Amino acid sequence: MNKLSVRLEAVANYVDDNSKVIDIGCDHGFLSIFLAKKYDNIKIIASDINENALNNAISNISKLNLQNKIETRLGSGLDVVTADEIDTIIISGMGSNTIVGMLKYARNKLTYVKDIIVQSNTDLYFLRKNIVSLGYYIADETLVKDKNIIYTIIKFSKGKKKYNYKELYLGPILISKNDDLFREKNRKEINTLRMIVNGIGNGHYFYKKRLKRNIRILEKIGT
Repeated sequence: MNKLSVRLEAVANYVDDNSKVIDIGCDHGFLSIFLAKKYDNIKIIASDINENALNNAISNISKLNLQNKIETRLGSGLDVVTADEIDTIIISGMGSNTIVGMLKYARNKLTYVKDIIVQSNTDLYFLRKNIVSLGYYIADETLVKDKNIIYTIIKFSKGKKKYNYKELYLGPILISKNDDLFREKNRKEINTLRMIVNGIGNGHYFYKKRLKRNIRILEKIGT
């Protein structure tokens, strides 16, 4: 099996032993395999909507004789499980709209879910706000650089906590860490937002207003 990417290893670091995990969009199954080899008492359901991808995962799992720890299922999101089968959800490499839609559509499957671990690089304000609204708080966050791309990984845990706009936009824990990757990410974000604002023209007043607000927040935090 290929070595796990820096991005997926950071995701794996948020998973506990004794967990009942669903790895949604498992692709080749590398993350599920890594977790199965790392932990003795973990149970994993590796799922994918793409049959070819799932067949690749099945092949990789079989080669390592991990079928007793990893079950594979073909289907979309949480449709493939019942609520009592999982307590940890992993969704990596999908857009925020897709992730939120998936969780809200199947919120009845979240009854026993203690942790939701996500990696997405699109609209993290929207992602944080909506998963928090489902009754989870931001337990931890980290940034990693993999092949010159900065990825954000967030662990949500069951519980309630209030956050302001800045915290939902940039991440309360990332703000407190304020490390080099955070500042590098913010510099890139400011440049991107300025380009978008300059290209919008006179229309889209409220969208432009939000972008300018985000720029001010980034400038105030420092880069």
